[in-house]
Formats: sequence, C-alpha cells, structure tokens
Amino acid sequence: MRIQIENEPITVLYVNDDPDLLELLVTGLEREAERLTVRTATSAQDALEIFDDEPIDCILSDHHMLGQTGVELLRSVRAEDDGIPFIMFTETGSEVVASEAIAADVTDYIIRQTLENQHPLVARRIVTYVERHRMEKRAAAADERLHELASMSNDVLWMFSADWDELLFVNDAYESVFGRPAETLYAAPESFLDPVHPDDLDRVKLAMKRASEGKSQQIEFRIEHPSSLQRWVESHCKPIVAGDGRVQRVTGFTRDVTERKNREREIAKRNEKLDQFTSTVAHDLRNPLNVVNGHLDIARRECDSDHLKTCSHGIERMNDMLEDLLSLARMGESIGELTTVDFGELVRASGTNTATGRQTLEIAESARIRCDPNRLKEAFENLLRNASEHNSQPVTVTAGTLPDRSGVYIEDDGKGIPESQQEQVFESGYTTLKEGTGFGLSIVEQIVGAHGWHIDVRTAASGGTRFEITGVAFVD
Repeated sequence: MRIQIENEPITVLYVNDDPDLLELLVTGLEREAERLTVRTATSAQDALEIFDDEPIDCILSDHHMLGQTGVELLRSVRAEDDGIPFIMFTETGSEVVASEAIAADVTDYIIRQTLENQHPLVARRIVTYVERHRMEKRAAAADERLHELASMSNDVLWMFSADWDELLFVNDAYESVFGRPAETLYAAPESFLDPVHPDDLDRVKLAMKRASEGKSQQIEFRIEHPSSLQRWVESHCKPIVAGDGRVQRVTGFTRDVTERKNREREIAKRNEKLDQFTSTVAHDLRNPLNVVNGHLDIARRECDSDHLKTCSHGIERMNDMLEDLLSLARMGESIGELTTVDFGELVRASGTNTATGRQTLEIAESARIRCDPNRLKEAFENLLRNASEHNSQPVTVTAGTLPDRSGVYIEDDGKGIPESQQEQVFESGYTTLKEGTGFGLSIVEQIVGAHGWHIDVRTAASGGTRFEITGVAFVD
C-alpha cells in the first residue's frame, strides 16, 4: 500500500557501497512515498560531506562498507547532531553490531531481507521518525520561546504538582520578588511557604488546599523579604484538571503589589481625613443656614415681602451647592464592588429619579456591563438632569452602545453645547446656568474615571449634546 501523506518533503541520505542496492532502494522508497527524496553516498566519508553541506532529514545506512562502517558513521553523525533519525539497514544480524549501534544511539535497526518487500516498511519508519523528530524540534523551540517570554516577566510564573510536593517550573522573577534563588525552591518546594508572614500563613495554606481540590484562587498576603522589608504579593492560582476530573497540576503567577498596597493605605488615610473635614464643614455650614431659614419662616409669618422670597431662594441654592460640594469631596476616585448590570435598565432607573414632564427617555441598544451600579446610576442621573436643565424645550434622551462596542453613549436632541465650550464642561464649578452649581459633570467625570473609563462630550447628529463613555467592557 502506497503512503499518501501531503506534508513537508523529507530528504533521506542512503549510504551503501553497492551501487545496485542504492538504485533499487532509491526507486522503491520514492515510489512508496512521494514526499521522500533520496540522496545517495557510497562511503561514510561521502555521506559526511553531504550531511555537512545539505539539509538532510534522515540517514539510512548499511553497516559493512569499505573504509568506515555504518556504526562508525553513526558515531560521527551523533558528534554533530544528536537528534537526526539514523536507521541502520543492513543484512548483518550480529548481536555485536546491534549492541554497538544501540550504544551509539541508533534510531532503529532493520535487518535487510528481500529488498523490494521491505520498501513499504522502510518508508513508513523514515516518515514516522522524521515526523517525530520535527515535532520534538518544534516543541523544543516553543519551549525555548516560552522560557524566554517567562524570563522577561516581572511576575513570578510557577507550576506545581497537584499536591504541591514537586515544583515543575518557576521563572527568574522568583528571586527578585521573594529574594531567594529559584534553585532552593526546586530542591525544597515546601520552602515556598517559608517567607510567608505568620499571620497570613493559614490563609495561604487554605488557598493551596482549595486549588488542589480544583478551585481557582486569588489571594493577597505578606512576605518577609531578605532585605528586611515586608512586601505584599498577590497570587493567582488555577488548577489544571484532567478529563476524569482529577487535578493534575496547579499553575499561576505571583506579583509584587507592595506599591499598590502602600497607595491604598495613603488613600484610606486621606479619605479618613477628608471625611472628618467634610463632616465638620457640613455641620459648620448647615447650622447657620438652618438658623437663617428658621428666622426666615418667622419673618414670613409676620409680614409678606418679595425680599423674603429672594432670601428663601438664595438659601435653597446654598443648600444645593453644599450638597454638590460634599458629594464631590466624599467621592474621591474610589468605587465600590463591581457587579454585572444591564446598561439600559440602569439608565431607566436613573431616569426614574430625574423624571420631568419635559424629558422622554429611549434606549436604542443595551449591553451587560460590570460597574459599581450605585455610583454609575448617580453619574447617569447627572447626565439626564443636565439635559433637562440646559434646554428650555422638551427633549428626547437616547442611550445606547457605540457601533464598535467600545463603550456607551447618552445623547439628547436639544440645543447642544458649542464646541468652544465642550472642553470646559467637566471643570469643577463651570456652568452656563444662572442658578447652576457647576459640579454635576465634574462628578460624572470622576465616577467614570474611577471605573477606568473615559468620557467625552460631542455634538449629536441631531445637534444636541452627546456624551460617549469609552473603555467599557461588555459582558457576553
């Protein structure tokens, strides 16, 4: 049966000092497999010259030849290339020759019999060994590239056996993050726990146990670095599970998050001070406003004057400005827990709190997004309120997703914002309304930025105002 494999060509070097056998085998092999091209040599010396000068995928050699024998040729080839398939094809069935060939790392040893009957066998062996060698070379090249990639990573990439008793791989970043040579971890995999802070050790062990049971883990913990500095690291671990459900390996990465944790502590301290400040300001400002408002109520009962209405309106504006200022101050740049919500439903919920008879809300397209729904709802409420307050006529507000699914938009068909003013609208205190506080869109920008997104204002196709929020990841 003829071998039909449409793959890469294979060049075979056949070495035999009998010209007749050379011709017979060349014809037979090339007939059996079209992908085979057979080069020939009548001596070991000629074979080595061809091997050095031309790309050869497999060597097929007789043993008994004038000059060097096939085993001697094998040794010479192995000195240059320890992987190329080398098949000894000889009529000699001597155990001594076979033993010498095996010791010299022969790929296969075929005893030559009736030649034409062996063409299919030899062709199959050649194709099999060459394909295997090529796969091994590709795998080795891929492995080398992966090691190069791993060596460039600042994160510690690692792989353990399912029971954590054997370290299968760790990259060079282990030494820079943990301050210990990787060789020590290979020698004693359990030493992975040595630098873990005692107060975090039980949590880390529990995470390891859960990973061995097939559950992905993410954990932050402290380590004691040899530099005497305490570091924070974050580890992500994923179990590799076989088809039968058994955990075969656990793999993951560990990164240094010390700078991030330090920033978080600083932010927490600043926010605590800010909370104390805003509480004090709220108390100190609201008290006199309440006193003024109380006396204003008394004055209204004693007399009726347009001046009193003006004072009452001024107090209301002061209260509005105070609420916006406190909201802006307390917000900072942090957001709460992220959850998956429907964008359209969140906009509709925001519209419920800002509903006026002068605004119609339409949802063109929707998508599921991950966000802090309470904070984002506040941002949407400000955008919807902005549309009503800046248009004297009823407006239609439309919300939808951008065509390339890079984000969402909210737009109205009102009078729009002049291009000359669009860059200023997110500045704190900027407003074109006589009674506006100028903080609404600044609050919106902070909330959007806290999610890692970006907001722009544009002119809608209708001439109205269009806000586009990009960087939003949709959840399928």
